Amino acid sequence: MALINCRECGKQISDQAASCPHCGAPLKATPAPQQNTAVDYQQQIQAQQKAQQKSMVKTMLFSTLLSTGLSFLTRLFYRRRF
Repeated sequence: MALINCRECGKQISDQAASCPHCGAPLKATPAPQQNTAVDYQQQIQAQQKAQQKSMVKTMLFSTLLSTGLSFLTRLFYRRRF
């Protein structure tokens, strides 16, 4: 740990400090947020497409089961009436 001079107030501070305790000036540059790369973007798109496909399959299965059930009940109802 070494002492350095603050760029703003000129007082001695630790080189490990993130900001000056006297004036509050930042000493270390904050890292920039990571940018999404093309690969990350493609992975996100693929994940969204898979989720949409799963949703579509669930909807199709539900509608098939519903129509089959209604067809069965309709046939059962009409057979007993006549």
